[in-house]
Amino acid sequence: MLINVGENKGVPGEVVYGYWEAFEHPVGTIERLPVIIAQGLKEGPVVWLTANIHGDEYTGIPVIHSVINNLNLTKMAGAIVAIPTLNPAGSRTISRVPYYDKKDPNRLFPDGNPFKEKQTPQEIVSEKTIVEKKGEVNDDLKVITQKAVQVALAVRDEKKKEVDPLAIYDKDELYPSIQEQIWARLFKEMKQSASVLIDLHNAYIKSIPFVFQDRVLYNPNKGPEEVEAAKKLLSQTMDLISTFGFTIIRETTPMKYVVKKLHRSTSGAALNVLRIPSFTVELGMYRDVEKPVVKAATKGIFNVLKKLKMLEGEFEEITEIPVIAQGEAVRYIGHPRVKTAAIIDLQVSKGDRVRKGDIIAYARDIFGRPKNDEFEIRTEVDGYIFMINEGILRYPNEEICWIAAKDVHPMVDEWPKKK
Repeated sequence: MLINVGENKGVPGEVVYGYWEAFEHPVGTIERLPVIIAQGLKEGPVVWLTANIHGDEYTGIPVIHSVINNLNLTKMAGAIVAIPTLNPAGSRTISRVPYYDKKDPNRLFPDGNPFKEKQTPQEIVSEKTIVEKKGEVNDDLKVITQKAVQVALAVRDEKKKEVDPLAIYDKDELYPSIQEQIWARLFKEMKQSASVLIDLHNAYIKSIPFVFQDRVLYNPNKGPEEVEAAKKLLSQTMDLISTFGFTIIRETTPMKYVVKKLHRSTSGAALNVLRIPSFTVELGMYRDVEKPVVKAATKGIFNVLKKLKMLEGEFEEITEIPVIAQGEAVRYIGHPRVKTAAIIDLQVSKGDRVRKGDIIAYARDIFGRPKNDEFEIRTEVDGYIFMINEGILRYPNEEICWIAAKDVHPMVDEWPKKK
């Protein structure tokens, strides 16, 4: 089994440490990502572990250290490819995003949405290609439909239509940012070997550790086989997430998922583009490290390795952190929200079970007096408090917390089309 990540080559029975060159800065220095390849003596799956894509979320780094330093490679099948930090620039500056690209780096992985806004057919294929490839499948262009051909030819024949010579310069998708270019290259590396991806994050100062479960999306134009493949991928992913042992929170609905570009997150892209089991682990508070959380996450990863038959042994129960909503299908919502600017007097804690009508917080003015228009802020749904917004100041429509509430939306669904 050959495992290469850039110039780094796996060696059976050994842990290899090295770097993957990301890009060159204008001043001539090289930005690079640390890479660890831990390979067993036997053939098996390859699990990718990534962390610190947001520079102020540190806990994933010691989790990876803990996993790698406690492996017995003589008894392990397959391999682990670990990248302790995907964002060393943000880590150096204690910033969520790197200074060289101010967009969220966890929303810039390759876009698998088949209904995203594209260039017009006449821009992406030549007239000759349209005629020769009509109705056929092409790896780069996907499916060139009869309708697309007709549109392209109609545009070609529309002699009177004025062409805007500057239009090409308005298409941002033709000019991917440096971070998008980095991720496109790294994604090719991942595609060569990855069987599973686990991406390690932190959420809020007041949050329990949990796993985000992405929905598996499919192209409805590809027929029933595509649906069955999506269902199989969901089943494989759910098996691993359940084995990990943390609280499971489902991601948002497909339309909001795409609008928020979560399908271009590390795990979202690995799941919905590479079609490998993938998930995000949120490790509680950010900007610091809680040792019980590191221990719990290490257990969770080893549980996954055992599930994949990369290691032998019994699954370990997660006892170091609260695990809520067991056996329940829940997704997150920002709720409740304040109606007016207020000082929040919180009445709940992370991990609490709440029921419709329970008081979540009191709203006060700066003098401590009740806000007459909304003193008692209550939940309108049953659920669990798994994250609490930071601080005590709130402006109109801001969330007080996030609640995990019953989810009835299917976990396998169509890619949403723009309305």
